[in-house]
Amino acid sequence: MRMLLLLFVLLAGFSLVAWRLAVIQIKESPRLSALAAKKYQRHIVLPAHRGAIKDFNGEFLAHDEDVNELYTDRTHLREIITVRHHLARVLGVKAIELREQLGEKETLAAYHDHVAKVLAGLLSKPQEEIRESLASSRPEVVLAKDIDADTAKQWSVLFEAEHIFGIHLRPTVARRFPAKDRLSLVLGDTDTANQGRWGVEKMMDAHLVGVPGEQFIERDRSGHELPAYRGLYVEPQHGSSVHLTIDMQLQDTVEAICERAWKASQARRVVIAVTDPDTGTVLAMAARPHRDTDNPDLSTWTNHVIAEPYEPGSIFKVVTLAAALDNNKVTPGEKIDCGNMFYEDPVRKVKLSDDEPLGMQTVKGVLVHSSNIGVYKISKRVGQDLILDYTARFGFGSPTGIGLVGEKGGYVNTGTWSNTTYSRMPIGYEVSVTPLQMCMAYGAIANGGVLMKPRLIDRIVKTNGETEVVAPQPVWQVCTAKTAASLRDFLAGVVTEGTGSRAALPDVSVGGKTGTTRRYDSEKKRYIEGSYLTSFAGMAPVEDPKVVCLVMLDDPKAESPRLVRGGRVAAPIFAEVVKETLAHLAIRYEQPMKVAVQGGAQ
Repeated sequence: MRMLLLLFVLLAGFSLVAWRLAVIQIKESPRLSALAAKKYQRHIVLPAHRGAIKDFNGEFLAHDEDVNELYTDRTHLREIITVRHHLARVLGVKAIELREQLGEKETLAAYHDHVAKVLAGLLSKPQEEIRESLASSRPEVVLAKDIDADTAKQWSVLFEAEHIFGIHLRPTVARRFPAKDRLSLVLGDTDTANQGRWGVEKMMDAHLVGVPGEQFIERDRSGHELPAYRGLYVEPQHGSSVHLTIDMQLQDTVEAICERAWKASQARRVVIAVTDPDTGTVLAMAARPHRDTDNPDLSTWTNHVIAEPYEPGSIFKVVTLAAALDNNKVTPGEKIDCGNMFYEDPVRKVKLSDDEPLGMQTVKGVLVHSSNIGVYKISKRVGQDLILDYTARFGFGSPTGIGLVGEKGGYVNTGTWSNTTYSRMPIGYEVSVTPLQMCMAYGAIANGGVLMKPRLIDRIVKTNGETEVVAPQPVWQVCTAKTAASLRDFLAGVVTEGTGSRAALPDVSVGGKTGTTRRYDSEKKRYIEGSYLTSFAGMAPVEDPKVVCLVMLDDPKAESPRLVRGGRVAAPIFAEVVKETLAHLAIRYEQPMKVAVQGGAQ
């Protein structure tokens, strides 16, 4: 009976073991195999290059560079058998001897100390900080980023010599900006995931971003890759390159002019925008102060060309005259009584003044001599509704659509006007615009009456070489071609016989308008005595404009406040910028792109 009972127990035991083996080998096999594979397999993301941003001529402004990052592998750092063998080599003893001398915890601690000591010399980090990362419970901890290829090779050799495993290098990319602070407020930046946060990086993110590839690899207990067990491999797809309409040769010239003007005038800010009126192409844009990566002052990170509206003053008068001419409220040769410097409306009880007594002037003469009184009298014929209509037609009150984050539309009072608004808005007060808006508005006068959308992107080049040119985009017809031609003639007169004589260039016909407004302090809620905004907006050559430019200086300094005028301060800067731009365009190759909706009602 005892023999039978023992036999029964043995059979039952063997049956239980056999059943458990069967469960493990058959039912649990897929799950356990996956766990085992997960322990030593790694999914490697193969980074895709974000597309480069280049200037018109192909100069790199932003691009990705192949780099590496160093990270920990918790599984290997806690693999006691392999750790013991590596530590034994470091100490110059046999693994079996080390096993008798140290327990598992002591072995892991001693090895981690060795790794931390070696890495501390490479990473310039405290040894204790690295030691904490090695002992972390997280699957991996990134110890260093942005490691170039040569450094990565040197470290790999060192790790082999120092018997370090469980610390790996993997490929990644880093965004580089060779342009540094040049045009940086246009280019923008990327986040830690290498996606656009603002600027062109954000605007063109869908084209710039690539699709990462992937690869599965398997390592042995020592952390070495097993090539025979490499798994799925998907090659990364890199992003497209984006070429701006700006080329840095002209941009740098405009930046230098802007810098000199800022320092010489001691202005709060200086803004310059240059465009091609036929296509809306942005040729250059510069502002001071501008982004300074070494300056924590966030005010230097504002793109003043698109994000800081201001009261434009007399350069806005073309809107009032366009409405009047287009709707036959006046004719170019009609005489307007501009009085003897001072005027008070007997109905609205508003007062206006000019810098000099102008008497009877033609409509052209009103603009040539920048008569506030004359423009106001013309605006009374036009009325609020038409002035608001043409203000909107010229693009004021809405963003231009350039696509950059932070663009503002300015301010237009579309509600009930006060008597002051009736007298001030037609001459450029109680309305705010951005420099780019004003540049595009003058572009409409230059090209025959068509408002264009600003064109900042010239072309997109895919990785296979396929190129997509970004075509000009007309917005709408602002005024008739006849009205635009009359305004160009008026603006030419401003330079040849009016307030803009300092904008003249030899051998090139120039047209433009001066602007000087008292500076409004939003904190004090009043205009500041003796503080002005000066500007000049214009085009050249007048008979066939190729360039439109706006120059604005905020609170420039001079020996006397009477010398702070758009014609004295901004006009000479305009002349220098236009001269350089025309010389540049003479050698720049660009396929002519004409606007499809030129003309309109005459």
